[in-house]
Amino acid sequence: MNMSFSWRSASYEYKLSSMGQGALKQRRWKHRNAMKNFVVAAVCLLVIGNGAHAASAVNLDSEPRTLIVTEGGSKSELALAAGETVEFCSGGCFVTMPNGDREALTGSETIEISGGVARIR
Repeated sequence: MNMSFSWRSASYEYKLSSMGQGALKQRRWKHRNAMKNFVVAAVCLLVIGNGAHAASAVNLDSEPRTLIVTEGGSKSELALAAGETVEFCSGGCFVTMPNGDREALTGSETIEISGGVARIR
């Protein structure tokens, strides 16, 4: 009597012989499609996750301040009231600070304006 018999291996061989080649190919494609769907979902999450970041500006002063934002070749003024926080520049831009300094932003920075001076964090 052979004591190395395993129900798992015996049942798997039985399934393979009873399914036939067509069913095996269909089963393989089913797993490939599941893997493809998983990879597509992971890539979508990465793209969405990276696009959600934007630069922000916080005015800690008691008076309004203005930043000049150049994004994609177009300039716009960003007026910040006292204590206001604004998000802008999701894909990279240039910002002219209240004191005239110009900085390039990638989209994940925070500009803090305090005492008329801007700091990038």
